[in-house]
Amino acid sequence: MPSFFVKTTGKKKVQGGRKRKQIGGKSDGKSDELAAKMTRRQKLMAATEIHSDEEDPFARSASGSEAGSDVEYEDVHERNYREAKNLLEKIQSSVATEEEVSEKLRDDALAKTGTLMKRVADVVELEDDLEISYKAHRLTPLCVAFSPDANYVISSGKESSIVKYNVKTRKVVGVIKRTKKRAGAPEEPTHAHYGVIYAVAVSPDQKFIASGGYDQIVKIWNFDSLDHIKDLSGHRGPIFSLAFQLRTNNLFSSSQDRSVKMWDIDQLGLVDTMYGHQDGVQQIGVLSKQRVATVGGRDRTARLWKVEDESQLMFTGLSNCVSLDCVAMINEEHFATGSADGSIALWSFWKKRPIHVRKQAHGQETSGNGRWIVALAVLPYSDLLASGSNEGELKLWKIAENFRTLTPFFSYTIPGFINSINFAPNGKSIVVGAGKEHKDGRWWVDREARNQVVILPIRYTDESDDVVTNGEMASGTNSMSDGVKGIESGDSDDDEVVSETDYEGEDEGKEE
Repeated sequence: MPSFFVKTTGKKKVQGGRKRKQIGGKSDGKSDELAAKMTRRQKLMAATEIHSDEEDPFARSASGSEAGSDVEYEDVHERNYREAKNLLEKIQSSVATEEEVSEKLRDDALAKTGTLMKRVADVVELEDDLEISYKAHRLTPLCVAFSPDANYVISSGKESSIVKYNVKTRKVVGVIKRTKKRAGAPEEPTHAHYGVIYAVAVSPDQKFIASGGYDQIVKIWNFDSLDHIKDLSGHRGPIFSLAFQLRTNNLFSSSQDRSVKMWDIDQLGLVDTMYGHQDGVQQIGVLSKQRVATVGGRDRTARLWKVEDESQLMFTGLSNCVSLDCVAMINEEHFATGSADGSIALWSFWKKRPIHVRKQAHGQETSGNGRWIVALAVLPYSDLLASGSNEGELKLWKIAENFRTLTPFFSYTIPGFINSINFAPNGKSIVVGAGKEHKDGRWWVDREARNQVVILPIRYTDESDDVVTNGEMASGTNSMSDGVKGIESGDSDDDEVVSETDYEGEDEGKEE
């Protein structure tokens, strides 16, 4: 056997013996020092001895979490009890009878489900003698939007510009537009839109402006400085409508590509894409819940998208309708639509066909056809509806409590095509975008009209400060059970309940 095997084995034996000698603790200087070190370790281990009730850290953490959950459970119930008690005391201090107390409690419950309706139409008057207008758009204005504080109006036009207007100072404070290239000069980098800008929207936190149009891109801008922040790509056709969900930065967009997209503006990314319409999606309506109402133009359908459930409801029933062009949410269970044949329809989420249809709402053309309903708006969670048509008439309507009647009570003439209408979030003014051309093209021109944005103050004749606001009416976001379907009571002969379909389904979808 080679010698190196013998030497290695000997060394191992010696090392092994030394280890045993150190542990044995015989009198040796080095061994005494090592023994002293071992003693300190043993003392340290003894000082950190784990008792039997601490041996399982997972059991300890579980028991602690259970105790914490019990405390949290108790705290939630105590908090709810305190809030209910405070609410009851507040109501009792402001009203005199039990009937008034019960009515206040009922209103609070309806507000939390998103179905509370403020009856303001009877006390509304437009102060047309205080009209404010600005003519910052060279071509026809297409979309108007109020800022959440109602101090600014954002508008877009066919000349590819976005205008920011201060209502208090009555001045244009900012413009986003594409600069023309000068001969011989290098082209300046710009983030402005190419082509028509069909839609603008302001985020509920008043930090962002979203815009979209012919160039198929959703652009995000800083509200204060109007600086460009981000381009959101994904649509394959012109973008027709933009809408923010109340009290969130969830943005919904619709396009000629027949899709509806949801974007998270805080993260500047795409969240979801919804398909189902058979034509370009003309307009979007959304309030505090993730329930989105859309109209599909010439596919003559309205749809409700339950984003969280990834399902959709399809609404039909306007047999003589050429196209559905505009939509506005009334509350979380009802919406209104306007069509090219001049009809305004009221819908319930629980029925496939409209509850009420007001035909030729803006009168007749010389040909006998109804005037085109080009724009529609509703003061959220109220009975106040506004409509505009191709003859330049702005009409205000009262929605009946049972949603089966539309009653006109005010009319105001703005020459031209009324392409966009929007209520201020505080309910104290309305803005109208009107111009010489229809929003969908340039084939129809009113030479006598002017391209302008008009702001009309709203006065409440009861002199009450209790006007509709997004904060008050959208205070509750607790949704009712989406799985429960029912039939709304009424005099309608058609009691069909809408069927629920998947996003990716065909036009009829599969019934769940």
